[in-house]
Amino acid sequence: MQQVDRRPCLLAAFIGACATIALLAPASSSATAGEPVAHAASACPGAAARISKASPSKLRSALLCLVNRKRAKNGLNALRLDRKLQRAAGNHARDMVENDYFAHQREGGPDLTERLDRVGWNGKAWGENIAYGCGSSSSPKATLRNWLNSPPHRDLLLSGTYRRGGLGVGSEAPCGDGGATWVLDVGKK
Repeated sequence: MQQVDRRPCLLAAFIGACATIALLAPASSSATAGEPVAHAASACPGAAARISKASPSKLRSALLCLVNRKRAKNGLNALRLDRKLQRAAGNHARDMVENDYFAHQREGGPDLTERLDRVGWNGKAWGENIAYGCGSSSSPKATLRNWLNSPPHRDLLLSGTYRRGGLGVGSEAPCGDGGATWVLDVGKK
């Protein structure tokens, strides 16, 4: 889901099919905010990992690696970690898990624009992908595959508009135990 022209627009919500993915976090502990994380020539450790078998940090790193590899194959720059976008994505993933819903906006809750305002992020364009999966469908690899198979989610992932991103992952999903809920918030300064 994309939005341009920051305020006072409201973000129109749409819910992805059964899995729409979010991604972004430092690819390793040595990554710092604002640095591109490129992994075009190497494997993405943890790409097949499940939430029950890996830390959220490892899962975010694996998904970011996979996303940036796909972006590189399409001639795009890697997404750069933005700590404020990451905080907004993480807050939304936790909110979905804690309040038992799967949507871009909880009924009566803040939309993406307001969530970004709350963490102090300001930019010219922004968007969001959400996803969930259980079992092997909760892995970073499966999440990316599902996003790429959904035209609106693919368009957001492979848009040259966005240069920054943040990823949140929750350790539960609407499909049951062993699931993950993903949020990817992207933006342009």
